[in-house]
Amino acid sequence: MSKQELILSGKASFYLEVPYRLYRTANNGKQPLYVYLHETGRNLADLEKTIAPLMVLQGHHLLIQAPYPDVLPEGEDRTYYWIPNHKDEQTITAAREYVSEFLQDVIDGLLPHIEASRLVLLGWEGSRNQVSYFCATRPHYINEMILFGGSVNRSWMDQDSSRYKHLRMLGLSGKDAEISEETARTIQRWIQGDSNSADQG
Repeated sequence: MSKQELILSGKASFYLEVPYRLYRTANNGKQPLYVYLHETGRNLADLEKTIAPLMVLQGHHLLIQAPYPDVLPEGEDRTYYWIPNHKDEQTITAAREYVSEFLQDVIDGLLPHIEASRLVLLGWEGSRNQVSYFCATRPHYINEMILFGGSVNRSWMDQDSSRYKHLRMLGLSGKDAEISEETARTIQRWIQGDSNSADQG
């Protein structure tokens, strides 16, 4: 019987193809880029239906599906998650960073083709950790963060709060978190209020 000998051990990267959709609901000129991270355990089709009332917002709307698929079911009913099913915090944080790099790549690839005046990141209770992590580690990318239900997870934020001085956060809960035309008007007033303040300053 031949001797078993380990001659090489290492790690290799793998990539997943993840769908996204970009819509424009504005005329020419610089407009906000709204980036949506859907609830965990949902998919791109669900997200598209959920945010339909928000498509009245003037700007660009980027819908991104979470990368990690559930085993069942298959086809259009398959659901997706922002992190794989692990319990140890080190693996979870590494997955959040991997996903954030992916999100950054998608945004970077689109920005040369659109005129974005600001970047607004939107999420729900089930995606708040990924939204919070992205904003905490890449604050220079984001102007506004909006959460429908849930609260910001500040555990990844740097102790140097000056990195986040420009970042505005809007939390909508209860009936306010139900996506409707009134929700769109609330967001529009909030965004425009900051823009008007910036113009006056």
